[in-house]
Amino acid sequence: MKLGNIQANPGEKAFGFFKTGETHGRFPVHIPLHIVNGAADGPTLVVQAGASGLEIEPSLILPHVVNELDPAAVKGALIMVPLMNSSGFEFARVNSVYDDKHLNRLGRGDAGGSVSEQLVHAYYEAAIANADALLDIRTGSQWSYHHFAGVHDEGDVDSSKALAVALGLPQVVLGKDRYNSMAREAARAGKAVAVAFIGGGPGLRDYRDQDLGMMRNAVLNAMRHLGMLGGSLESDVDSVAVIREHTLISPTGERGFTFMDKRLRGQQVQAGDELGYVRHPFSGETIERITAPRAGIVVDTGASWPVPPEDEVLAIVGDLVEEIELA
Repeated sequence: MKLGNIQANPGEKAFGFFKTGETHGRFPVHIPLHIVNGAADGPTLVVQAGASGLEIEPSLILPHVVNELDPAAVKGALIMVPLMNSSGFEFARVNSVYDDKHLNRLGRGDAGGSVSEQLVHAYYEAAIANADALLDIRTGSQWSYHHFAGVHDEGDVDSSKALAVALGLPQVVLGKDRYNSMAREAARAGKAVAVAFIGGGPGLRDYRDQDLGMMRNAVLNAMRHLGMLGGSLESDVDSVAVIREHTLISPTGERGFTFMDKRLRGQQVQAGDELGYVRHPFSGETIERITAPRAGIVVDTGASWPVPPEDEVLAIVGDLVEEIELA
């Protein structure tokens, strides 16, 4: 397997910098990635993370997962991208420094577009377009905390749902992608696609080891599900709740500190139940109560840090579709 100048023969691993283009000043633009090429034939899985420069947790564990894998025991090939947005990471920004664009809102990119659009295009065509499955790992950065897998309502939904369930997270959420992401494009192309939302918020400090363990398990479980790796699924839960999203709750614009009730995650709520509140930053008074517009299950996600950006999701509410026991 070869991507750019990074090549791994059967039974080998390789690491390098996949060149996607150049800046206006003719400096090269790269994506650091690993290839684990199994000794036997099998599917190709792409695992990508860090589309936002602030989503740093995956980069702490994914290289260790690569080190843990023995290519002789792998069927097929794994392409691992621990930190896609290296320029945003360098300057502690969500978007790419080159053109202030979010890498996961550019679809398949554009060969004739801006630096970030060229980056996504070159990467998508070389890696995702030739893969059988995609695992996109996202975190809540400093604003929110997540423990669920998302499945797009497009493409081969059954295959994507099966992959998402196998990751071993407490919930799988079926719904529409709000953004024109690479994962959405891959799903439209008929690939098995799961988006694992893990960590962020207080997990950056208090639950880091637990979250990193979930990321590790998600990758290895995806490989086991696809027949690339032997062994049983590893998870902290015995069953996965499949939920169909029906409501996204976002900030109303009221300024202040936003707090969500973490005890409600995974719980049934009724219309009008309080999910959280906004507190005045100087007087301490509660100036807005955030309530559920209708009954449903609260997804294990949402704001957990003061003053989230306007487009951040405060909470997701949905209907329970089924409960699936993990094998």
